[in-house]
Amino acid sequence: MSGAAPERVARINLDAFRHNVRTLVALARPAETMLAVKADAYGHGMIELAAAALEAGATSLAVLDIPAALALRAAGFTVPIFAWMHAPEADFDGAVAGGIDLGVSAEWQLERIAEARARLVVAAGAAALATVGAANGADAAAGVGALPAPTRVHLKIDTGLHRNGATVEDWPGLVRRAIELHDAGSLELYAAWSHLADASPDDDRDALGQFRAAVEVAQGLGAPLQKLHLAASSAGIRMPEARFDIVRFGIAAYGVSPFDDETAVELGLRPVMTLVAPVVSVKRVPAGHGVSYGFDYRTERETTLALVPLGYADGIPRASNGRGEVWIAGARYPVAGRVAMDQIVVDVGDADVSLGDEVVVFGEAPPGGLPAADDPAVPTAEEWAGWAKTIGDEIVARIGPRVVREYVTDEVAVAGAGDESWVIPGPDQMHALGTEFAGRLSAGDVLVLTGELGAGKTTFTRGLGEGLGVRGSVTSPTFVLARTHPNLSTGVPLVHVDAYRLGSAAELDDLDIDFEHSIVVVEWGSGMVGSIVDGYLELVIDRPRGAAAAGSADAGGDEPVEPRIVTLHHRGAADGARE
Repeated sequence: MSGAAPERVARINLDAFRHNVRTLVALARPAETMLAVKADAYGHGMIELAAAALEAGATSLAVLDIPAALALRAAGFTVPIFAWMHAPEADFDGAVAGGIDLGVSAEWQLERIAEARARLVVAAGAAALATVGAANGADAAAGVGALPAPTRVHLKIDTGLHRNGATVEDWPGLVRRAIELHDAGSLELYAAWSHLADASPDDDRDALGQFRAAVEVAQGLGAPLQKLHLAASSAGIRMPEARFDIVRFGIAAYGVSPFDDETAVELGLRPVMTLVAPVVSVKRVPAGHGVSYGFDYRTERETTLALVPLGYADGIPRASNGRGEVWIAGARYPVAGRVAMDQIVVDVGDADVSLGDEVVVFGEAPPGGLPAADDPAVPTAEEWAGWAKTIGDEIVARIGPRVVREYVTDEVAVAGAGDESWVIPGPDQMHALGTEFAGRLSAGDVLVLTGELGAGKTTFTRGLGEGLGVRGSVTSPTFVLARTHPNLSTGVPLVHVDAYRLGSAAELDDLDIDFEHSIVVVEWGSGMVGSIVDGYLELVIDRPRGAAAAGSADAGGDEPVEPRIVTLHHRGAADGARE
């Protein structure tokens, strides 16, 4: 397995995101903050950004549909999760069992929720009877009492967007049916909500009036509404009267302004995503030569062209042809000619640009004596939106799957989705992941395992050893520091290292490990291995924030049965690495 770094990277600064969320939470108070992580958190990574949002003060999460909501539940998030777009064949049973808050726009959705609840009650009763025996009906009834609470329903009124949401004419009937099902215990009528068109201040004020009128109708019919929510990012910032009990912040939390007349920096927000790639070709071209498809761009004089491996397949908008700019080493340069599927060409004039130089498409400048993060020399997502005649939301959300998401703080890289990321429900799946990894590794590969005590590092290594077919039971080598497991056939041996008690890379090097001819797994080796080998793999095992703090122990007693986020990172050679 190669340790090469990815060519296309979207750096997601979790500190910037937390700053934005904290800023918006403070602005919205006393209203609660529901953080929208739909569309994979606007292209930033749903699981990682959901965890950071909760750390920064958000109290609930919002996604578009039930599958995304259930993915958050599977990752261990226990906070309220709101989903509102439902096709007729949507998994209402899963949503009801998973305790998902559901937006409802039509009576048929209420009926599907009630039917799912009824099936859940029947299934729970049958399971209880099977457990305690049909003769003990009281205990079976008690088992039904362990069901999840009825699904919390948020009724939506259409206030002008004319997408989902009940019309004014259908609203009273929807409310009445919801009250009936609430009284029957089939669901909990929890909230009323809507969404603004952001068309104009007058239009939004008119929509606010429609929302208030609909709430009055619902309350007049006896609806036991506990919460109201209308505002998203735009109204949450500029329309205090629309905040009600909950504000659904979305794009603003990702450091992109929802306004045409005010930048994110002016709002006190920081860009979260920085899109970068290296220069992969540099050539001098005479005056009068065409560049890229169609020759829309011709060099006006002899110039240097730099090739960048990002194209419209990666999210660079083709609609920006002739207008886009990028940042290289402190200066802006124009994108020359049309955006292709896999690449763009940058005209850098006579600048000293070299192979491997980092190109920033938008976001923050790299650290180290270069312009500040909010320097106007670094293009923003909003600027790219202007060049492409779209909105900043689309610019960040469209970044494609070939672009690796790398999660960083203001100081260092942290756990998150690197080249690959998995949600692992428990120890059995962690063991299976280790077994699967055996087919990826070969002699000379070094794998660092990073995670807290009980994260599952040894369980993973046990599975890896099984997959490699090595001799001996794989256990933590805490007291022997390193243990070699020879292969039972002619395969590669496994060297299992526990660096927890080692104080430095030098002490690790003193173990005289055969890196060249073995597969080496180092627990607690982050910060040491890079000084010894010319590139390695790091598998980071994280428990999501917002997940249950405790779980039942597995059979080995060393791990709680709760989900993990497992992420693979390719790490390059460190300065001073030995040859």
